[in-house]
Amino acid sequence: MQIADSINQMRKRNKVLFTVIVAVAVIMFWKGTWTLLDIVIDEWLFKDHLIWANIFAMVTGLSVLVLSGLALEKLM
Repeated sequence: MQIADSINQMRKRNKVLFTVIVAVAVIMFWKGTWTLLDIVIDEWLFKDHLIWANIFAMVTGLSVLVLSGLALEKLM
């Protein structure tokens, strides 16, 4: 509980510093996800077929967005 309290106090005192820390964490997560998907899709699933790798990524991403939108509508 003490760690959460100290983080909460830091967030209140140093809003700019906390914002920078969170922004860096988000960017690092995005970079790791992007690199991992590059390896999995481009090198494992679709070796030497860059067009099909990109089509697969677009269709998968669009499907996730549509399905999550439908799920969100049902929740509301």
